[in-house]
Amino acid sequence: MKKGRKFLLPFCLVLLLFVTGMFYMRSIVSHADAIPEDSIKNQLEKMYNGEVNDLLLHDDIYGATLTREGSVYEVRVDGATGNVLSMVLKEPSKELVLKQKEAAERAKKEKDKSSLGKTEEVPAQSAPEEHKPQPETPKPAPVQPKPQPKPQEKPQPKPPVNKPAPQKTVLLTEQQAVQIALRQLNGEVDDVDFVKTSEGGYYLVEIEIDVDDGPDEATYQIHAISGKVMSVTWDD
Repeated sequence: MKKGRKFLLPFCLVLLLFVTGMFYMRSIVSHADAIPEDSIKNQLEKMYNGEVNDLLLHDDIYGATLTREGSVYEVRVDGATGNVLSMVLKEPSKELVLKQKEAAERAKKEKDKSSLGKTEEVPAQSAPEEHKPQPETPKPAPVQPKPQPKPQEKPQPKPPVNKPAPQKTVLLTEQQAVQIALRQLNGEVDDVDFVKTSEGGYYLVEIEIDVDDGPDEATYQIHAISGKVMSVTWDD
């Protein structure tokens, strides 16, 4: 029993030293990986335009108090990334308390105004009793006016009927017929004859041309009234 107690005491001391060493090494590694305190302090003071106090690192998390415009906040920052995890108001300043009261009073006044603006429902009143209708006296029949004779409508004048224009019956002269034929063929007039018909007649105008080969004479049949070329006949 005495020998067992002798071995137990050194073993406990070794175990205690080992655990203490582990915590110490973990603290050293944690502080080595964390962002330096000065950097975290400068970051918070620039970010919130305040003063940082009591900055401490615990389990890779920085804790500090931030004083800004008279109010005190509790801030927690990630030691590895520098991100702000939380910011809680602990001691508000007098100005902040006054602003919060004014804001609450304004909200209450606006709420009261909105409630006053609502119209209250008025119960519907019962309709007054209607009087019984009195029998109406018969009205005299209206006098029918005498029918007035309708004015006789004047006959509308009929639109004028356009008569067809009289056909031209003036005969062309022999010279006019020759000019029409020469406009068709430039040559020498050999003969002109007039043939009378029921439609006004026509002229036969013979024109010779000087060619070495082929037909050299054309006869133009020209209407004696309209001057239209009715036919053309070629002869050798």
